[in-house]
Amino acid sequence: MMKNDFFTYSRRKIEKDKEEGRFDAAHNREMALRCFINFLGKEELSLNELTPGLMVNFEEWLKTKGRKQSTARLYLYQISSVYNIAVKDGIVPKLKLLKGVSVALPAKKERELLSIDELRRMRYADLSDSKSMTFARDMFFFCIYGRGISFTDLSNIKKTDIKGFSLTYTSQIPGLPRITVQWDAAMQEIADRYPSDSEYLFPFIKSDDMQIADRDVKRVRENVKRALKRIATRCNLSVVPSMCMVKDIYQRAIDGVSVSKII
Repeated sequence: MMKNDFFTYSRRKIEKDKEEGRFDAAHNREMALRCFINFLGKEELSLNELTPGLMVNFEEWLKTKGRKQSTARLYLYQISSVYNIAVKDGIVPKLKLLKGVSVALPAKKERELLSIDELRRMRYADLSDSKSMTFARDMFFFCIYGRGISFTDLSNIKKTDIKGFSLTYTSQIPGLPRITVQWDAAMQEIADRYPSDSEYLFPFIKSDDMQIADRDVKRVRENVKRALKRIATRCNLSVVPSMCMVKDIYQRAIDGVSVSKII
C-alpha cells in the first residue's frame, strides 16, 4: 500500500464521519471520491501528489462530463477538505489546493431576514388547521432557539444529547467540535409536541441504512420548505422563511440572552 495514500486516508475520514453521525458529510465525501477515481482511472494516489494543477484538471474533466457548477464545487471542496485535514494531522504541508480553479465559492450576499415583528406574528399565528405548517414553524423556531442549528444537524440530534439545561451535539460539518447550546423551556415545549420511541429527538431518521436515512431527511426538509412558503402567505410576511436564515436571525436578534424571550 502506498504511504500516505489519499484514498485510504479519505475512507478513514468517511468511516469517522459515519461513526460520529455525520451521514450527509460521509455521503458527499463518498460521491466526490467515486468521481475522483473515475477521473484518475486508478485508486491509488499519494497525498503529496495532490496539487493545484491536478485540481484544475479535475475541474476541466468535470465540465466535459456535464457536471453542474454546484456539483463541481462540492467535489473539489471535498477533495480539498481531506487534504486540509491531513495538513492539521501534520502529514502534508499547507497548500492552497484550489488555487486556479474557476468554480470558487460565490461572494456571499446579505440575506433578507424577517423582522422581529414578523417573527412574532409567525410564532403566534393560528395554524391549528394545518399539521404541516405547525410542524414547519416548530422546526424553524427550534433551530433559532438553538443558536441557529442547521436542519441536517437538527435531524441527527439524539435524546441523549440533552443533559439538564444543555444540548450538546456533533455537527455534520467535518472538523467542527461538538457544539453545546442552552436547552430552554421553549425548546422543551416544541420537543414535547413530537414524542416517539426513536433515539432521535425528532424522528426524521427511521433506518440505520445511510442512503435511506439521507432520503428521509431530504423528504422532511422539502416538506418543511413547502410549508414555510404557505406560512409566508398566511402571515403576510415580506420574506419567505427558510431554514437557511435561522443562524443569521439568531445572530442578529440575540447576544447572550435566550432568544425565546425576544421572539
